[in-house]
Amino acid sequence: MTEMPATATTWLMARTEASAHLWQTDPRGMAAALPYFRATITHVVALHGGALSTKWPACDGFTAAFDRATDAVSCALYLQLTPLDPFELCIGVHSTAAGTERLRDIAHGGQTLISGTAASLVEGDLPSGATLKYLGDQRMDGGEPQERLLQLCHPGLHKYLRPLRMPNAVLAEVLVN
Repeated sequence: MTEMPATATTWLMARTEASAHLWQTDPRGMAAALPYFRATITHVVALHGGALSTKWPACDGFTAAFDRATDAVSCALYLQLTPLDPFELCIGVHSTAAGTERLRDIAHGGQTLISGTAASLVEGDLPSGATLKYLGDQRMDGGEPQERLLQLCHPGLHKYLRPLRMPNAVLAEVLVN
């Protein structure tokens, strides 16, 4: 897929953890790493059938749309497993742009958060070795009801015990499990 679809079914949004700090402390290193980062993102998104958006330009963040939720989740996992030093991606996957942005913003570097809506579309079709861990409920968009919030887990990814950046989620599940 080379252009944004008219009706995207699943959005993937990513930002880099502590981007401003990295740019302030090592601007030359960041500038040198950026072309590889952008080329890798472009390649991985295309490899999974996604389309990168130019509507949300950011030097070290991006938005992609996918026709299938399974492709978005596979892309997210592949991106998290790919060495992108010094960048650590905070990724959100959901069916609306606003909800995906919310997930991206509350995730930590190296973490992928998936809405219950997107998770229901990938049940039984996750990438090899991947699982989803329930983290609680979260309101995605202003008028929508709360939705299940899940974390993409894989043996090659970080395990998080830190609370997410959200005031109203149920996080006891994270600490218990």
